[in-house]
Amino acid sequence: MKKQELWLNLPVKDLQKSKDFFLSLGFQSTRDVPGMVGFNIGQVPVMMVAQPDFEKYASHHISDTGRGSELLISVDAPNRAYVDEMAKKINNAGGEIFSGPTEIQVWMYNMGFIDLDGHRWNIVHLDWENMPEE
Repeated sequence: MKKQELWLNLPVKDLQKSKDFFLSLGFQSTRDVPGMVGFNIGQVPVMMVAQPDFEKYASHHISDTGRGSELLISVDAPNRAYVDEMAKKINNAGGEIFSGPTEIQVWMYNMGFIDLDGHRWNIVHLDWENMPEE
């Protein structure tokens, strides 16, 4: 059997604005088809899908991201400086930081942001060598 792929599909209000936002964060567009634009974020393909198309494919209404979260998308960061730099880029691109760069534990440094469509993201550096043993 062929290896299966997994990708995330996120509804977006304005496809071009979402594309510009993620390009300004340094992610490369991998697919650009009518009603969708794709990015590889880490090793996971993420498709930004225009809301009308998303509702058609999902056969369901879109959640109100202003009232609740359906998921938190976490992206691995190679180091703390990357987390800090992404916070600056996100601010400059019009995203909203909901949790500034913070050391959660001695081995975990992260920040959280909300993209233009209300989806919540977490950029996290995990220092596995300094993770305490249980």
